[in-house]
Amino acid sequence: MFKPEDVRKIAALSSLELTDEEVGKFVGQFTVILKYFEKLKEVDVGEPADRDDQLQVNGREDICSDSDVSPDQFSPYLEGKFFKVPRVIEKN
Repeated sequence: MFKPEDVRKIAALSSLELTDEEVGKFVGQFTVILKYFEKLKEVDVGEPADRDDQLQVNGREDICSDSDVSPDQFSPYLEGKFFKVPRVIEKN
């Protein structure tokens, strides 16, 4: 199912350097994992039950309130109302 090119692409996206031996090892491992997911498709779970009556909420109610921390204090990367962070991954 998985091919060496797939593993190499995943490794590149993860900024990992793999040897040919490691690529071969991961091809086998990823294929086994994928087969388990395929096996789950065979399980008959029936129709989903209406779970509203089973839902029990314990805890506090969510309350929206103003913060004492201003956005400028929160992060040095604030630009307008968005966070702009420095690039940490270089594209090849």
